Amino acid sequence: MKFHIISLGCSKNTSDSEHLANQFTATGWEWVDKPEKSDLILINTCGFINDAKEESLRNIMEAISIKKKNPSIKLVVFGCLIKRYHKEIQEQIPEIDYLFDFLTPKEVSKLCKLAGKSYKEPDYSKSNRFFNPKHIGILKIGEGCNNRCAYCAIPYIRGSYYSFKEEDILQDCENLVKTGAKEISVVAQDITRYGTDKGGVCQLPLLLKNISRIKGVEWIRLHYMHPRGLTTKLIDEIFTINKVLPYFDIPFQHISAKLIKSMNRHTTPEHMISLIKHIRSNYPKGIIRTTFIVGFPGEQKRDFDKLIDFIEEYPLDRIGAFMYSPEENTAAFSMTPKVRESTKQARLDQLMTLQQLIIEERNKKLIGNKIDVIIDEISKNGEAIGRTIYDAYEVDNITTIKNAKGFKPGDIVKVKITDADAYDFKAEIQK
Repeated sequence: MKFHIISLGCSKNTSDSEHLANQFTATGWEWVDKPEKSDLILINTCGFINDAKEESLRNIMEAISIKKKNPSIKLVVFGCLIKRYHKEIQEQIPEIDYLFDFLTPKEVSKLCKLAGKSYKEPDYSKSNRFFNPKHIGILKIGEGCNNRCAYCAIPYIRGSYYSFKEEDILQDCENLVKTGAKEISVVAQDITRYGTDKGGVCQLPLLLKNISRIKGVEWIRLHYMHPRGLTTKLIDEIFTINKVLPYFDIPFQHISAKLIKSMNRHTTPEHMISLIKHIRSNYPKGIIRTTFIVGFPGEQKRDFDKLIDFIEEYPLDRIGAFMYSPEENTAAFSMTPKVRESTKQARLDQLMTLQQLIIEERNKKLIGNKIDVIIDEISKNGEAIGRTIYDAYEVDNITTIKNAKGFKPGDIVKVKITDADAYDFKAEIQK
C-alpha cells in the first residue's frame, strides 16, 4: 500500500500528520511524495477560518480529480473541517471513500484492516520526518482550548484543553532528537495552560527545564502564549531557562478595550502593554511576535485608529494580521454591527503597510550584529538558507548566508548580518 498525506493548517496539524505517517510506515505501507503515485490519499484538513476551509475543500477536489483518472485510488479525509461539517461533506462530496473526524489509533487500525494489514505501533525513536526538515521537531504538549475567544471555533472542534503527560512529552522530545531534531518548537493552542487542568498551576517552566536537559536539544522555540495566562513572573520563569529562545509569541488580537472585551480575551490593554514593557526592559535582545484581527464586529474607525497608534508607540518585531472571519457556533457569529469586507481589506492593507515599514527599520538595526543562525537548506549555488534565533520556520524571516560550503542543514552557525529588509536578512559566516 502506497500512501500520501496532505497536511493543512497549523503546526499542531503537522505534528499529528507526522505521527500518522509513521504509524502507516510501521504497518508496512510505503510513503510516496506525490498523491497521484499513491494507493491512498489522506488529507488532514483545517477548518479554523474561511480561507483555511476553502484551501481544504480545494485540496479535496484536486484529490477527487486524481481519483477520476485512477479509480483504484482511495481518498481519506479527516481533521478540523470534518469535525465541523461531517454531515454536510458526507452528503455533498460522496466521492470521498473514508471520512473521519480525527484519525485516532482506533480509526488507523480500521484503515489498516481495510487494506488487509494489521496495525503496528511505530518505533518513534527511528521515525522519519515527512513534513519538516529533520533538524526541526514539533513538540505538541496539549490539545483543545478553554479560553473561548468569541471568534474562535477551536473549543467546538477540539474540545476543552487538556495537557499531555509530561513523561510522554519528554519521550516524544527524545525521539525527535534521536531522529535529528536540534530545534524544538513547543506548540499547543495555549502553552501557558500547560498543567493547569491537573492542579491549577502552570507547569510549563518545569516542563521546559526538563526539555532543556535532553541531550541534543539546542534551541527551544515557544508558540502561542495567550496573554490571559501570561504574567511578568511567568515570563521570567520561562525565558531564563537555558536553550529557550528570546522569541515571545503572544497573540494580542487587538488593543481596543471594547473589542478585547467583546472578543472575550480575558485581558486588558494595560496588561498587554505591561508585558511589552517588561520584555523590552528585561530582554533587550528578544523579539515579540503577535497577531491582530481587523474588522471584528463592532470595530469602528476609532478602534482601528487605536490599533495603529499602538503599533506606532510600541513597535513590534513580527506581526501576522487577518480579516475577521465569521464562524458558525462562535459567539461572534451573530454579533453586530458587521464591518464591510471592503473596509476590512482597507484596514488590513493599512496595518500591514505600516508594519512592513516598522519591521524593515527594526531589521536594519541588526546589520553588523553577530547572531546565531540555524541552517535549513543549502542551495545549488552554495548559499545557505537559514533562520536567526528570532525567526520561526516557514513563519518569519529567512537569512541567506554566503560562503556556506562545508555546512549542512541543522548546523547552528555564527553569522554577521550584512543586509536586511522587511522579510529577509543577508549574512556571512563568522570564523
